Amino acid sequence: MAEIDDEILQDFLMESKENIEELDEKFVELEQNPDDKELLSSIFRVMHTLKGTSGFFGFSTLQAISHAAEEILSKLRDGVGRADQETIDILLKATDHIKTIVAFIEKEKKEPDGDTYKEFIEKIKRFTERIGKEGQKEEQDEKEDTEEQGIEKPETSEEGKAAVFQTVETHIRVDVGLLDKLMNLAGELVLSRNRLVQISNIINDPEVISATQRLSLVTTELQEEIMKTRMQPIGTVFNKFPRIVRDLARMADKKIKLNIEGADTELDRSIIEAIKDPLTHIIRNSVDHGIEPLEDRVKAGKPAVGHILLKAYHEGGQVIIEIKDDGAGIDIEKVKKKAIEKGIITEPELLNLSDREAIELIFKPGFSTAEKVTNISGRGVGMDVVKTNIEKLGGSIDIQSIKGKGTTIRMKIPLTLAIIPALIVNCHNQRYAIPQVNLKELVILDKKEIDNEVQFIGNSRFYRLRNNIIPIFYLEEILGLPCTEKREKMSIVILNSGTLEFGLIVDSIWDSEEIVVKPLDKHFQGVSVYAGATLMGDGGIALILDIVGISSTLNIKKEEVESARSMEIMAKQKGEKEEGQFFLIFQISDSQEYFTIPLALVARLDKIKSEQIEYVGGKEVVQYKGQSMPLIRIDQFLPVNPLPDRNEYNIILFNIGNKQIAFLASRIVDSIHGYFELDENLYQFDGVLGSAIVEGHTTLFVDVYKIVELYSPDWFKKYHSINSCNVLLAEDSIFYRNLIRSYLSSFGYAVTTAKDGADA
Repeated sequence: MAEIDDEILQDFLMESKENIEELDEKFVELEQNPDDKELLSSIFRVMHTLKGTSGFFGFSTLQAISHAAEEILSKLRDGVGRADQETIDILLKATDHIKTIVAFIEKEKKEPDGDTYKEFIEKIKRFTERIGKEGQKEEQDEKEDTEEQGIEKPETSEEGKAAVFQTVETHIRVDVGLLDKLMNLAGELVLSRNRLVQISNIINDPEVISATQRLSLVTTELQEEIMKTRMQPIGTVFNKFPRIVRDLARMADKKIKLNIEGADTELDRSIIEAIKDPLTHIIRNSVDHGIEPLEDRVKAGKPAVGHILLKAYHEGGQVIIEIKDDGAGIDIEKVKKKAIEKGIITEPELLNLSDREAIELIFKPGFSTAEKVTNISGRGVGMDVVKTNIEKLGGSIDIQSIKGKGTTIRMKIPLTLAIIPALIVNCHNQRYAIPQVNLKELVILDKKEIDNEVQFIGNSRFYRLRNNIIPIFYLEEILGLPCTEKREKMSIVILNSGTLEFGLIVDSIWDSEEIVVKPLDKHFQGVSVYAGATLMGDGGIALILDIVGISSTLNIKKEEVESARSMEIMAKQKGEKEEGQFFLIFQISDSQEYFTIPLALVARLDKIKSEQIEYVGGKEVVQYKGQSMPLIRIDQFLPVNPLPDRNEYNIILFNIGNKQIAFLASRIVDSIHGYFELDENLYQFDGVLGSAIVEGHTTLFVDVYKIVELYSPDWFKKYHSINSCNVLLAEDSIFYRNLIRSYLSSFGYAVTTAKDGADA
């Protein structure tokens, strides 16, 4: 074969790869829709093109396989045979061989030895003959000749020519290296623009400012257009998965349908390349671990065919990718057991984990719940790498799962990594850039606000932001710089890293601007707090902070934050007596019985339909925000009128012991503010702190912690082995004394009470 011009060969290889990807996708679609004639014709045209171009370049083996596959497709088009599983299997195998040969040609500039594929070509021919015998072979031979002519006809029609010319006019292939160079030049232009803006502000000349503003606008538009040239639809990755799911489902002997949404959502080319492997691993896990075997699905009353949804969409300047299955969900107890077995966590540490945190153990290195290693998954090498790779992109990953219902994995990915908006902050006369994708809020406190709103709980510093307790840290401490504790003003940058919120205390907050991300030298690769560097408008350098890396370095534990929030609630309850506090008043029945609880204990008020209530182990629960939440009827523990049957109930939610639980109520009456002296003698029941006259009604002050303990004696059990010390509680208010005693006792402390300091 004569030597082929390299540029022409590259065009052939690129076109062939596109055709192969299209065949992979469409063969799986054809198996699901075997009667779709238009789809079949489309596949035939692609295979015919592959055969023709292979023959033009003299790639005889490639041409032979393409022709053999085309023969099968021709018979299917003529109604002889059917696109069943066996037929699609052999067509996909042909596509795999074509893919292998094209890869060999790309590397060696020639075809592999044709003898390797002779047996397969003969196999296809025998299969084609068998299809012919099952139909009417002679008629089929005549139709083949006719259809062969018909398939080429549109290529020479006026309409076909117009389509070709239109394609030439609107599309052109561009080398990726050229796009990368354009992007780098756009980045340099942005840096120059930033520098010029600063200079124009110093000069303060109206004409210079006007020209600079115009240049800035054009630079922004140019940058956006160049970025668009690097954007690709995520479908270039998504469209590979129908074939993967089909093959894996066959291996696992399962029936699975993959649905794809948002395939036209665009991402930067470099990010699309980076998410291929993480997505593939998650899809494999969904097939192997997520979707149950057929017999298990039937027993659970589910459809025989399992469903996996792969979805992408834009949200808040990011791309969200969701992988959702309707499988068995994650067995949290099994996760905990495996984590202990593998030494990932100890039993005492496990006691303080919420269900959501337990699920996140899946991201620990070496974790796997698989009973045996398979060709699909189970080696314990994967989800930790997935998380690491996504976080390297500046993204985050989260898992939500309901046992028996399914699992949803949600990834947040930035649109591009080259030029990003960032907040510039100052610390020790050095500028740092914080990607705006991690930014939630900015807070500046004066000295009085620092004294009132910032506090130490244990050894950790927290800031109270609108009834939310957020851990905060000095950036200088994280970077190993000297810390200045005494400040007249405190600037806090509130950030989010996945599901975690925390704050960084900086010396000052400057401004937001677009920055060009430059990678750090290899000597800095082990430093997890930096994601890169950027050149500022004045020529200085600012390091870009890696927020995910910082949160990992700080090792912020969610249970510590929850503990701080609980302690904050107790501090609020104590308060200044003359100021009082807010109480929620509610009713259980239609009688004139009133109940109240401190509003500070309430996490949320909501309503549910009676049909939403389920029964598990003889107790009422409701599926709420993706979790199974217990429901308590307090009339089962107090001698009061029962809760009547209703179509709709009010629920009062609490977060107690890192878990959600709710009281059922017939009516939410009001919230009031005040301070009440309790009578603890009139109503002496477990679950009641005392009574008082509120708004003209005798009202019972409910002991929430005691009611929960009566409902589930094991609710606080795990804390008893941890909190075994004695506490002397001196408090002259009956209400606060009883409430704090109940709280501490529930969590395992031995409490001795005194009426005041003198009594103590």
